[in-house]
Amino acid sequence: MKASNENRVTGNGYNVFTLRITRYALLLATLASLLYFFKLGSFSLYDAAETTYGEFVKNILNSGDWLTLHYNGGIIFDKPPLFYWLAAALSKLIGFNEWAMRFWAAFCGVLTVLTTYALGKKFYNERTGFFSGIIVMTAFQFLVQSRIAELDIVLTLFMTLSLLLWYKWYSDGDQRSLLLSFVPLGLGLLIKGLLAVALPACAVFLFLLFKNELKKLLDIHFLLGFLVILVIGLPWYVAEYLIHGRVFLDFALGFLFLSRFQGAVSGHAGPWYYYFFALLLGFAPWSQFIPLGLWQTFKNRKNDPELLSLCFILPAFIVFSIAQTKIPNYILPLYPFLAIMVGRLWDEFLGSRKKHDRDFLIAYFLFAVVVILLMIAAVIAGSQYSGPYQKLLPQLYTLAAILVSGSLLSIIFFLFKRYQLSFILISLMVFILVGSLTLQALPAIEKYKGAKPLGLELAEKIQPGDQIAVYNVGNRPSIVLHSPKPVKFLENMKAVNFFLSKKGRYLFTTTDEYEKIKPALPRRVKILDKKGDLLVLY
Repeated sequence: MKASNENRVTGNGYNVFTLRITRYALLLATLASLLYFFKLGSFSLYDAAETTYGEFVKNILNSGDWLTLHYNGGIIFDKPPLFYWLAAALSKLIGFNEWAMRFWAAFCGVLTVLTTYALGKKFYNERTGFFSGIIVMTAFQFLVQSRIAELDIVLTLFMTLSLLLWYKWYSDGDQRSLLLSFVPLGLGLLIKGLLAVALPACAVFLFLLFKNELKKLLDIHFLLGFLVILVIGLPWYVAEYLIHGRVFLDFALGFLFLSRFQGAVSGHAGPWYYYFFALLLGFAPWSQFIPLGLWQTFKNRKNDPELLSLCFILPAFIVFSIAQTKIPNYILPLYPFLAIMVGRLWDEFLGSRKKHDRDFLIAYFLFAVVVILLMIAAVIAGSQYSGPYQKLLPQLYTLAAILVSGSLLSIIFFLFKRYQLSFILISLMVFILVGSLTLQALPAIEKYKGAKPLGLELAEKIQPGDQIAVYNVGNRPSIVLHSPKPVKFLENMKAVNFFLSKKGRYLFTTTDEYEKIKPALPRRVKILDKKGDLLVLY
């Protein structure tokens, strides 16, 4: 059974959602741009991923080496370079800063919202597409990833766009769409390696297997598409292998792909059920609708849209759950398809309100549970940083008040059968949360991030022969990023005292660590400056 492509608009006072197709796209692009670009560059990069990637880009600009990544003065194999190329190219035009680093994530976030809308429309109708765009746009994890300089939102765009183009070929017979669907996969190979190709390819294979149409894979355009992937994605891998040999090959096949399954990379471990909770919190404030959405999708699995959605979501979720390395943003590529599931529910519910009436009531009860869990998660996270956490309590109370009041109002409007307003209030709550975060909470947090101001101060003071080191600061690539010179990492007090015994030596440490080591330091050691919980000794 093929997709339902009707562009129907029902009555029942549904005028708020009866926009034309072009207005849907324009409204979604405007809202997403507002949500993702507002004060995007106003805050320094966050440890650890943003500052690590910032160091890569800084070294591209300083060294002129666009092939091999460098970190702290040495070669590093971490990720393929496309994101860093884009950030470096923009930095060449406007300067190296936070906005240039985060622009591509925000831009790809907007494009993914529009791609989700287009896929929802292709699967069902334009109203479902619009709901889907709103839902994915305001899902907490998707929102965060669209405002920080990380790779997952770019990967999500490439995967979603590829499957949209492939489905256009499958449903309409458009050969050009089939060829174009391989372009994002080639680009994805330059973002996160083989995973960018493996997950969409697995979804397509399973879809055709269940449809008993595997012979479609013999289409000459699939072979041409494979060549497209190689032409786009392979040259960088070949060039790096020719330069660095086996050590790079071990990285490409080991660290990038197999290491995630064989062990926990960088300490990011988790139990098999990790992603159930990650999805519950990350897809909020819409995660309460996921069980119903999955159930309805499974019941209608004979339909092409539902089958393709299941063939992408379920294997990817299982694969990520089996992998030893677990990070919430790994499952971000699932969000567009989950949003379409939930968007379809809302389209059906508002079009025929007797359908899913009891199910939606249960979902809103789950909504209250999700809000409570989010509050608990915030308290647990904040309790780990007792000093700053106590001083940030007013901002945290404000965010909690917005979350609770917005959720309660949405639930109340639903109980009084004001369903459209209930949907709008959930979305509006997210916009208000972002406004409070960017205008109140993040400026307050910025006061505790000392690496950038200390680095700028050192840059004015340091001389050609001087050296910089760190001691017991935790995982803070921000010090490496903002330091005017490569940084040495000292492991014990003997190394600290030896380092500080010479002139022109500057040492980063934390205020807590300084109190511990102060009695063992030479008397002539002084504090250059202190910012946040960091200080510099010399």
